[in-house]
Amino acid sequence: MEYDMPLFRPPSEARSLIFQVTLGCSWNRCVFCAMYKTKKFLVRPFEEVERDVIEMSWRYPDTRKIFLADGDPLAAPTDYLIRVLDLMNQRFPNLERISTYAGPTNLKVKTVDELREFKARKLDVLYLGIETGNDRLLKKIKKGATADTIIEVCRKAIDAGLRMSTFIILGLGGVEGSYDHIKDSARVANAIDPHFLATLTLMLGPFEKIYQDEIMGGGFKLIDKRQSLQEVRWFVEDLDLTNCKFGSEHASNYLPISGTLPRDKAEILRLIDMALNDLSSKMLRPDWARGL
Repeated sequence: MEYDMPLFRPPSEARSLIFQVTLGCSWNRCVFCAMYKTKKFLVRPFEEVERDVIEMSWRYPDTRKIFLADGDPLAAPTDYLIRVLDLMNQRFPNLERISTYAGPTNLKVKTVDELREFKARKLDVLYLGIETGNDRLLKKIKKGATADTIIEVCRKAIDAGLRMSTFIILGLGGVEGSYDHIKDSARVANAIDPHFLATLTLMLGPFEKIYQDEIMGGGFKLIDKRQSLQEVRWFVEDLDLTNCKFGSEHASNYLPISGTLPRDKAEILRLIDMALNDLSSKMLRPDWARGL
């Protein structure tokens, strides 16, 4: 099996066998994301996926976890996905779960019954980027969904028995929009009540001026280390979740922390405060070690 590069997967899927069911991203308009800009979206022919699954079932017959790539396999027709999931269950007798990225646009189209059909075939975790709960920012970054839509589709998936792994992007609103971005994001996260929740930090590199001038309309200023930590604190402080694994271990973040909310909320806030009180702390990831 050969992958169509570039290939991406969440850090938590490091031990999963990856199959490219689709190539690229069906939306591919989010201004902060360059992951699939070099690819034209398509649903791979079933025969190609079948060939890959059969080959890898010979090589790795004991596979327990599978991740479906690329950006949004739920854009594929339901009957196609059911065929793919059935095939994977047939070829991997020890399979425990299947996971994939999901976007709000295509998740909205799927019915609860369709999602339950996927769940019955061991599709278990959907990774979805909230990015921000602020509608003004969602429009500017061309997410293609409002905050209410994101809540609606995530709750639908949870009602179907799927587990949601979601994340927000620190710094997306810049210095000026920082507070509203975080407060609205916490509100959306609370309404979804996901099983997993993470933070990433906006890193623009050579695209900073384009993002600042052409997308945000000028006046945008990236948050610094202290402001990033403050956003994490505001966010965690406002979270009111049932039983959620929270993490900021992504390489873009300054402070890698993790825990279960609400159980570990006080300890997470304590660690953030320690970092805020000592920006030279070894707890913090140096800029040279940060990345996407």
